[in-house]
Amino acid sequence: MRHLLKVLALLLFLSVALHARAQAPNTVDVTASEQVVADALQVYHDPSARLNVDQVQSRSFAPNNPDAVLEPGKTVHWVRVVLRNPTNRELTRLLYAGDWSLLELYQQNETSYTLKRTGQLLPIEARDVPSYKPYIRLELLPNSTTTLYLRLQGDINLYKPQALRLQLLTTDKVEAANRSRLFVQGIFIGIILVMTLYNLVLFTSVRDRSYLYYVLALLGTGLYFMFYHGFAIELLWPNAPLWNAHSFPFIVTFNGLFRVLFTRHYLNTQRTMPLWDKALTLLALLYILPVGMGLLSYLTPLDLLQACVSLIGIIGGLVLVAMVLTSIQSLRQGYRPALYFLIANIFFVVGALLFILKENHLVPDTLVTVYAAQVGMVAQVVLFSLGLAYRLNTVTSELNAKVLEKERLEREKETERKLLIEQQKNELEVMVANRTAALRHRTQELKDTVRKLKASEHKLLRLNYFKDRFFSIISHDIRTPLATLESFLNILVNFSDKMKPDQMQKLATHTQVSVRNLQALLENLLQWSTAQTASGHHVRFEPEVLAVEELVNRNVTLLRDTADTKQINWRVQVPAALQVRADAHMLDFVIRNLLHNAIKFSYPGGLIQVSAAEGPGNMATIAVTDQGTGISPDVLATLFKQETPAMATKGTVNEKGTGLGLLLCRDFVERHGGKIQVETELGQGSRFYFTVPLVIPEQSTDKQLQLEGEIC
Repeated sequence: MRHLLKVLALLLFLSVALHARAQAPNTVDVTASEQVVADALQVYHDPSARLNVDQVQSRSFAPNNPDAVLEPGKTVHWVRVVLRNPTNRELTRLLYAGDWSLLELYQQNETSYTLKRTGQLLPIEARDVPSYKPYIRLELLPNSTTTLYLRLQGDINLYKPQALRLQLLTTDKVEAANRSRLFVQGIFIGIILVMTLYNLVLFTSVRDRSYLYYVLALLGTGLYFMFYHGFAIELLWPNAPLWNAHSFPFIVTFNGLFRVLFTRHYLNTQRTMPLWDKALTLLALLYILPVGMGLLSYLTPLDLLQACVSLIGIIGGLVLVAMVLTSIQSLRQGYRPALYFLIANIFFVVGALLFILKENHLVPDTLVTVYAAQVGMVAQVVLFSLGLAYRLNTVTSELNAKVLEKERLEREKETERKLLIEQQKNELEVMVANRTAALRHRTQELKDTVRKLKASEHKLLRLNYFKDRFFSIISHDIRTPLATLESFLNILVNFSDKMKPDQMQKLATHTQVSVRNLQALLENLLQWSTAQTASGHHVRFEPEVLAVEELVNRNVTLLRDTADTKQINWRVQVPAALQVRADAHMLDFVIRNLLHNAIKFSYPGGLIQVSAAEGPGNMATIAVTDQGTGISPDVLATLFKQETPAMATKGTVNEKGTGLGLLLCRDFVERHGGKIQVETELGQGSRFYFTVPLVIPEQSTDKQLQLEGEIC
């Protein structure tokens, strides 16, 4: 057993040793003034972004793949590398790992680690080397080996290189590159400033907005290249690195908008090329998208900067192409200053497109692609200035020629004007006087004619409207009593020999009642028609004391046969002593119409309730309730409205109707000073109720007559 444990321990030791040997990093000799380290790196990806240097040492590092492309996201990458100084002197190197948001370097000592920090999201003063690029200074002792752990954090994809590699540069190399940057960009910014001041002076002299737009476009271009080459973070906002990362959408938008405005105004596209002008305006509006994305990325946790770079590249490319095409079209129309515009833009468009493709990683990052846009910009500035000067001379010459021609014409016409002015004045006065009188007369005639036509049109429309309603009501409300009368007559013709005397008497009684009701209905329709078309003073309205119970029972009896065909039951709850003061024909029509509608929309075997009671304000409330189909909201909105008659709705057994009977009910109820209303629920039934004046015994006869006059 003891020998077995020894063997297992030996195997475990060998496994650990082999594992440690497999993870041992390669050693890089630091000898050259500039060298790139990629294959010798070992990498550990920390998705949690929480491990410290002590914890990460126990993790398994993998060899770096120089061709692997890092995926977007906020994953932290740990890089381990061993550097050896094989010389007898101390070496100083500046380490550059790419434009990471945050870079922490842990340089291993005998008992601890030395921490140095840099990164694009740190202020300039907080970086290990105060530079626009995130350098870290390394001090390598003679004949020594140093293990480095780098924690690389990309909070935004814009500050996350595509691959893991290190550059070791001497300070002389970096300083020389920086001097070259200052020299080249200083010349470029100087040219931009000189041309800006030159065109600003021209603008103050001639007040041509083309010069102002071009000045602002130049300022936007200069500001963008200051941002791109690091001058913005070094000089303008060194303590705002987050804003520096998000400033380019706003800078590019500023530059692009004024380039579009300059193109439109310089080539006068709004007047000469309206379609191209609309296209340029649309491209300018597209810059709203990157501005919005930049604001969202700056104010929220969303990372939209990389997508914003691609979108700005697309919009910028479209703007550049549109500028060239617009200048070609303007030149074809004969506008000579467009020639300078076209030549200048060709240089700049080629350079800018190369720069845009390089920024979107579609072409290699070389001196040509980096500086092509600036070289094209310098050529464009010079040629644009010549074009603006030529345009200024052209406009000035044209203006001078127009002024001289105008002065000559004025002199030639001055003599004629003096000779003819008096004659024209007299003729004009006579003509104006005659035409003014004629116009006044004609205007008055037209006003009279229009007034008569409007009055006639209004009268015809009103008569036509009431004619249609009159015939609709006749067809709606006379059909039922006529059908009843016809059925009674058919029974008498076909079955009189088989009927008993009491049956004959009953049938005759029903026939007589139907005829009387039909006569009353026609009389009420004529009264209603007169009320709609006349002033209302000649409408017969004869209120009298009426027993509600008698009216209700009479109409229930009249419609009982119709209700029996659908096996409908009745429940009448009307106090025998309840009396109202109303026109008998009108009230009879209202009750009969509501009962008829209740039968029409009740289901077979249903129940109709008729109730009446005294209400507030010395008014009686009469209600008819059914358990039928109810009324839909769209039909309910049109009930009782003269301007929108109710939509025709069929009954439960397809009975037809027009819905105009309720309009007549409303007119009759309102003639009594009452109000008709409805409560309904679709599929549950409806309750129609209205109010009419009660009989008040204590009122004097004079007061009653006065009330009748007011109601009429």
